[in-house]
Amino acid sequence: MNQYGRLAQRHWQEFRPGSIAEVDDPKAFFSELGRDVQDEVRLRWTAERLAAPAVAGESYLERAGRLQQLRHEAEAEVLRELVLLPAEDDVDLSDDPHLTPAELTEEQWREQHFHDLLAGRSRPGDFSAAERERIRSGAPARLLELTGLSDELLGRQGLL
Repeated sequence: MNQYGRLAQRHWQEFRPGSIAEVDDPKAFFSELGRDVQDEVRLRWTAERLAAPAVAGESYLERAGRLQQLRHEAEAEVLRELVLLPAEDDVDLSDDPHLTPAELTEEQWREQHFHDLLAGRSRPGDFSAAERERIRSGAPARLLELTGLSDELLGRQGLL
């Protein structure tokens, strides 16, 4: 089982246990899902690389960084679509009677920015330090890694 299969298995064990219970052979299922994710990431990344125009005067390292960013964007998109599915008990935040209007607005803001980071529509450096802290508040470590908001990644970029 590859890294994507293991990630899916961990995510589903935590957030979708009912779905796993319906699978006859979880090991085979997650192995196949991992291969499918890997193939789809490779396919989308290749398409993006071929569609991305060359940048005049771009150095080797700049090009490598840009192409790596394209890969991360493809990977985040595929993970969101195939692996990091919503929890079985996920409910609309606006249905929660315990959230004040201000708390609801804050949660919706945080959720939107996580989606933008995962989709590659924004990067951690696009946010102020205070905004990054708002987004990071209470988020699981794996989500921080996937969005580039982990302490390690922010430190490497000089953002923490």
